[in-house]
Amino acid sequence: MKRIIIIIAIILLTACTQEITEGFTPIPPADLFPPTHTETSTVSSVIEVTSTPKPIVLPPATALPPGPISMIAIGDSLTEGDGDDSGRGYPGRIIALVNELRLGSTITNFGRSGWNSEALIKGDQGLMGQLPRTIDEIQLAKSQGRGVVVFVWIGSNDLWYLYEYGGNVSDEQEVQDLARFSANIDIILSELRSAGAEVIIAVLDDQSKRPVALKGEAFVDITTDELTRMSNHVIRYNEVIRQKATQYGALTVDFYNTDIFTSPATLYSDGNHPNSAGYDLIAQKWFEVLLTILP
Repeated sequence: MKRIIIIIAIILLTACTQEITEGFTPIPPADLFPPTHTETSTVSSVIEVTSTPKPIVLPPATALPPGPISMIAIGDSLTEGDGDDSGRGYPGRIIALVNELRLGSTITNFGRSGWNSEALIKGDQGLMGQLPRTIDEIQLAKSQGRGVVVFVWIGSNDLWYLYEYGGNVSDEQEVQDLARFSANIDIILSELRSAGAEVIIAVLDDQSKRPVALKGEAFVDITTDELTRMSNHVIRYNEVIRQKATQYGALTVDFYNTDIFTSPATLYSDGNHPNSAGYDLIAQKWFEVLLTILP
């Protein structure tokens, strides 16, 4: 309990919002929570979610209008940029790439270390949720006639918290957790797309394969058996992400089938977050997907 209180205090002290432009001031990353990971794996079936919201199907992504665009990044420590000594993270790299094609474009980074999908929507510890703030940004950009893209990378902490604080996690708990995560992705994607933004959402890596997890250096109460369960559960998360992306006309970027989160060359010293080289690759992957709607 004492450790949880300390972690919450650190989150409150380090929470901040940054808008990244070509001349942005880097904010040093700080996080005690782990995010996402990579590894090819096959789990043949998804846990069935029996209670789903009323289906809403939105049109597929379309090309952004000419001129500068507004971009917004939402998520956890991977979006905030933890592990990157420059403080730019992937958003600071994307804005540089985009401005070579669309000068005057901007990006706002709402990423928060330690946040899960619930916090992204509702906020946490007195801080406003990233989703409503993003909707405000979308409406402002649309009023200025700018195309808008939102990068969504969330789910890592949902998994860590389930297996760290869920006791001996049962099949039923995993069913309930998947239903909760699916409902949250419904809310996030439906609201962003309905507000008029194009959306790119990340397919999660398998963080149970990260060095920090294998060495037991973070969330130390997670057992070896629970790491195996987590590895299977992230596959179910990713099927939800892909299905919801198709339903709501969002694009996906794949971090599951990469070695960014297992290779020493792209990992920070904590064995968990990317280093500068890792964020270079991450930004490039986002940018490649963005180019499909950036003529």
